[in-house]
Amino acid sequence: MVNKKIAQQVLDAVGGVSNILANGLCATRLRVILRDRMKVNYPALTSISGVLGSVRRGSSGLEVVFGPSAASDVFNAFAELTGLDNDSLDATQLGDPESVAMKVQVSKGAKRSFAAQSLVSYDAASDDSNALAEMLDAMPGGIKKDEGPKLLVINGPNINMLGIREPGIYGNKTYADLTKLCHDAAAEFGFTECRCMQSNHQGDLIDAIQGALDVYDAIAINPAAYTHTSIALLDALKAVGIPAVEVHISKLEEREDFRQTSYVRDACIATVSGEGIEGYRSAVRILAEHLGLDQ
Repeated sequence: MVNKKIAQQVLDAVGGVSNILANGLCATRLRVILRDRMKVNYPALTSISGVLGSVRRGSSGLEVVFGPSAASDVFNAFAELTGLDNDSLDATQLGDPESVAMKVQVSKGAKRSFAAQSLVSYDAASDDSNALAEMLDAMPGGIKKDEGPKLLVINGPNINMLGIREPGIYGNKTYADLTKLCHDAAAEFGFTECRCMQSNHQGDLIDAIQGALDVYDAIAINPAAYTHTSIALLDALKAVGIPAVEVHISKLEEREDFRQTSYVRDACIATVSGEGIEGYRSAVRILAEHLGLDQ
């Protein structure tokens, strides 16, 4: 579950369970009392998806500011992780807020990945976090709400010929069957969007990889013949740094010697080979597990 993953990241950034004395929620603010506030990793905290900023209060209090749509669900997951009652925090324990410059996460583009955030500075009184959230919502076009992790499936040359091309090796399933399987698997394993693309041209595949930056959170890629020839695809995958799984319909280990080399493999977290088009389901599952999604 995405909210639980965010809650775990917040917990890690504030020093872990052993550093939490109490936790509570006020509007858009997750509030905690800490044993040692020196353990807080503020850069890590403000880089977490959905976190608008943080406010230090008194000697041991901290507020983590979320947008209105995220605060409650993330806090419930946070309280479950800490094992403390939801109302274990007395507001009088927090102390007065310090004056800080809040860092607010705002997307530059109309589309973005679940993880992608760009930071802009916003100077505000630290106790004005509700007004801050309202200001952000009132911005032209508002803020693009995180809709969940997105998957891109990339297929190289001749994959469009499935069902026609050498069925003894590649099976009788068509490219339409493959795309349906990918969409079904993406929904099953927790992705909110799945896009499938295929091209016989190397440049198109590179453009798709580059275009995935800040839009997609995971890539399943079958470079087909380019697997064995394209350093350019390897470089593109390394450049964007998006978790990727290499997929092959046939079992490459049992085929010609020239098919034993894979350039893209060095940029992938796993390889799936020899499972037919069902290998795409395995790839989606691996990516979902890597991202910590529920199945």
